[in-house]
Amino acid sequence: MVTGPQPTPTVETPLTPAALRAQLLASGEATLVKAEWGKGNVAASENISGDVVWSDDKQVGYMRLRGLPVNDKSKEQYQLWIFEDGKLEPHPKDGGVFDVNAEGEVIIPIDAKLATNQPKAFAITIEKPGGVVVSDRKRIAGLAVVKPSA
Repeated sequence: MVTGPQPTPTVETPLTPAALRAQLLASGEATLVKAEWGKGNVAASENISGDVVWSDDKQVGYMRLRGLPVNDKSKEQYQLWIFEDGKLEPHPKDGGVFDVNAEGEVIIPIDAKLATNQPKAFAITIEKPGGVVVSDRKRIAGLAVVKPSA
């Protein structure tokens, strides 16, 4: 039988998406891709800003968004698309479906379904709840094009 004071177990608090994004940016890794968000083809995109960062090595990334309107997830959701071809190929990779629940800056982890290497652009579309397999791209809420390294 053990007597006396027992060590208190430590509980680690998971890092927030903002903290994980900051770690990724600070890593200085060679395959880190960053692009700035610009408006799409819908009125909801007029005030979008922020950036997207992606690591080929870690296969993780984060979107930092400001000005993207709160969505009613029972009617529509945002969906991220990742383009590896500079010509915006017809079948980009799905980067996940997400909601914006509050005004102001939000940081969303990218949920890429397939391995992604050297992305050239990212697009956010407005889709039905649950997202789609192939977007018709009629409602683009944001576009971020990766600038070539100098």
